[in-house]
Amino acid sequence: MSEQDELISSEPSQEDAKEQVLCIEKVVGGYAGALGLQKGDIIAGVDGVPFYGDKTDFNALFNFDEEADENTAEVATVLTIDRAGVFFNVVAQMRVICTFKQVDTPFSELPETFQDALLSATSVELSEYLIYYDNNKNAEFLLRTRSLMAMVAPPFWLLNQRMPEAAVTSMLALVLTFAVNPILGAIFYLVLCLYVGREQMNLAMSFMSYKRMIFMQQIAAINELEAQKTAISIDPELFFLRPASGLVQVRRKRAKLKRPQKPKPAREEAAA
Repeated sequence: MSEQDELISSEPSQEDAKEQVLCIEKVVGGYAGALGLQKGDIIAGVDGVPFYGDKTDFNALFNFDEEADENTAEVATVLTIDRAGVFFNVVAQMRVICTFKQVDTPFSELPETFQDALLSATSVELSEYLIYYDNNKNAEFLLRTRSLMAMVAPPFWLLNQRMPEAAVTSMLALVLTFAVNPILGAIFYLVLCLYVGREQMNLAMSFMSYKRMIFMQQIAAINELEAQKTAISIDPELFFLRPASGLVQVRRKRAKLKRPQKPKPAREEAAA
């Protein structure tokens, strides 16, 4: 009887443990900020499975032995985030350092949007999209991938990425070097292909900063349409300048802030 009592008494504690989820209290590491994680985000799932562990269990996800496996740098963990009822995925390829607190799960049953996010997290077609926006909430995105065009035809890749200044500069430099010496021009083009092919993602992100675009969020999705829909769900004021086919969006008018009027200087009364 005593053993049965112990088993019965242990069941509620297991249920209580499953009802606890991790909530970000403070973003500590720079990589967590690079993913777009914010205070109040809930770690709802890991690799397509609901996550109900504590911070020790979460940190254990990134405890891989780099010396034992040369491919550990390519290991990616898909985190499903709950941000005020909006579920989306991010891909973490490094340790995510945050201060967490355990809170009760905000839902008793898995919402349909949560289940869709978990299903999407296991898709082989999952890609990483970096969302940017300007002061007017005009949004653009970058697809985190390696393009063959950047390695073979850098000027055309720069044009495709809407970096006309960089494309024109590289073309002018290429023409000038070929005019001086064809061999020197060939060497310059080879170096350009190697550099742009290796640093293509850093170049694209740097150009976003050059255009004064603000990084918002990394979103892992199976296509552009899903990524843009998720971004609009996170921030309804976003308006994508290059919408994916099938995206429905409405330009929202932003209320202008009224500047406080300066008090008019009191006029001096004329001397009698």
